[in-house]
Amino acid sequence: MGRIPTWAVILIGVFLLAGVGALVFMLMIKPERERLADLQTQLQAQTEIADRLDATKARLEEVTDQWLEAQDQVQALREARSIPISFGHPAGAMIALWYEYRHDLVPLIEDWVRSTGCTIESGATFPAPPMTPPTAPASGFMQIPAEQPVSLTVSGTLQQIERLYRSLDQFPRVVTISDLVLMPTGEGDRLQAPIELAIYLLVEAPAAPAAAAPAAGGMEPGMDPAMMDPGMAPEAAPMEEAPPDPGMDAGAGGGDAELDI
Repeated sequence: MGRIPTWAVILIGVFLLAGVGALVFMLMIKPERERLADLQTQLQAQTEIADRLDATKARLEEVTDQWLEAQDQVQALREARSIPISFGHPAGAMIALWYEYRHDLVPLIEDWVRSTGCTIESGATFPAPPMTPPTAPASGFMQIPAEQPVSLTVSGTLQQIERLYRSLDQFPRVVTISDLVLMPTGEGDRLQAPIELAIYLLVEAPAAPAAAAPAAGGMEPGMDPAMMDPGMAPEAAPMEEAPPDPGMDAGAGGGDAELDI
């Protein structure tokens, strides 16, 4: 055989190099480029998630701060415009309400009306204080008397009665007035206004109940008492009576009590 021409060797070399390059591209570079593109897509998706997470965390911190601030405001309002009532001590809560009915509300109403220049024409009729421990309302607002407004009639000039209505936020309890009714008295510019006051206490709900205690005498739940050993019968525990309230009169147990205001 004769010698292969130089140009043919060069051409063959070029084709070989092109083939090797294509092979390297197909087997190594192209998969890596595809993997790099896939990683880039994943990175972008994770970056978007991280951005949303940061925004969510910032929003969560903002809402938490607002919630804590609202809790502080409620606590300050409870301290300024309510009385401490512990539903963990039912007898104490009941006695606190007795004092609220018998000793606190009347002077508060009198001072509030007097501070506006108005005059009380007829007093309010409160029912007798409850003789059973109160229950905590889910809303945190306990109306006293329960589900019943306090009625009284005041008189004064239009400016004085307007001042009375505008000063509701200064009353030492949370109060609302449902209607505004004005009637002439026949005494110059003086008017009468019947008022229906809804009075509320801000209270805290009791803590979540603890796990159920075992039945008396060691009896398991669902166990028939007749199956117990007679020697295991539980003894009845003596009941403790709450001490009588010295401020309560003998008729506090029922009916309505007319408050002198």
